[in-house]
Amino acid sequence: MSIETDEHRLVEEILSGDRNAFKQLINKYERLVKHIVFPILKNQDDRADVCQDVFLKIYTKLNSFEFRARLSTWIGNITYNTCVNYLQKKKNLLIDDYLTSEESADSKMNIFIAKNDLTPADILIKKEEIVSLTGAINKLTPVQKTVILLFHQDDLSLEEISNIMELPSNTIKSHLYRARMKLKEILINQ
Repeated sequence: MSIETDEHRLVEEILSGDRNAFKQLINKYERLVKHIVFPILKNQDDRADVCQDVFLKIYTKLNSFEFRARLSTWIGNITYNTCVNYLQKKKNLLIDDYLTSEESADSKMNIFIAKNDLTPADILIKKEEIVSLTGAINKLTPVQKTVILLFHQDDLSLEEISNIMELPSNTIKSHLYRARMKLKEILINQ
């Protein structure tokens, strides 16, 4: 089944009142939402509130989704705009680092280990790489963090990221290039 067919089916099931279908939507797009929210918002409680608000907006606005773009792009756009509006309301322009805790690095490492057959030495090396990369990502600007995560972890295209962030594709391409160069510089100098 194609992505579009799956999305149509999922939306139809949600609109017909199927709560399990909405749980599927949350499970499928929770990571995307977090990759947009977490680099932008500082406070854990704010992050949780905004993520919940995003899914509430998705649920209430789903009947207006017209399949002109992928569902992920539409959800990403709602998420990004919700974050921007939240910051404007709070007048809180301080942006926190993404994935700063050991727990986050351990969580990523556990996922990686589960997918690969690694020796203890390989596990230690990979954990150090993840901690190093996470630290480098934390040094990027919020926009660069968001673009890097959406492009490399969520596999979104430049056009999809452009639609989500409501910035021209060339601007997204520029942010991605600068983020990669900054990461390279940080990692070389560590």
